[in-house]
Amino acid sequence: MSNPMQTHGAFSWMELHSGDGAKAKDFYTNLLGWNTEEMEMPGMSYTVIANGEEKIGGFPPMQADTTRWLPYVTVDDVDARIEKAKSLGATIASEPMSIPGVGRMATLVDPVGGVIALITYEAPADA
Repeated sequence: MSNPMQTHGAFSWMELHSGDGAKAKDFYTNLLGWNTEEMEMPGMSYTVIANGEEKIGGFPPMQADTTRWLPYVTVDDVDARIEKAKSLGATIASEPMSIPGVGRMATLVDPVGGVIALITYEAPADA
C-alpha cells in the first residue's frame, strides 16, 4: 500500500478544529480507541491522533469559528495547485505557508463550499 503522505491526491491527515481539543480528545479516544500524544511545535503543543501505530490526524490548540474536521490532501506542489484551484473557481482561506518539520500547506474553499487543505510534506530527514 502506498504512503498517503507521499502520494499526490491522497487524503493524508485530518484535523478537528474545535477550540476544545481536550473534550474532543476524551470523546474520540473513548469512542474509537484512538491514542494521542503531544508533539511540541513552535509556539504550541499539538495533539497527534494515532489509530494503533499509524498517525492519522490531530487536535490543534486553536480557536475555531465553526467546529469542523479539516481533511488534508497530499499534492505535488502546493503553490501550483492553489493557483490552479483559483483558476477553477476556488477561494483561498489560508495562503500557502511553510511549517518547519512538516511541509508547505494551504486551505481552500471549493466552488460548492467544501473546505480542504493541500499539503506537500517535507522529505523525511533519513530519506
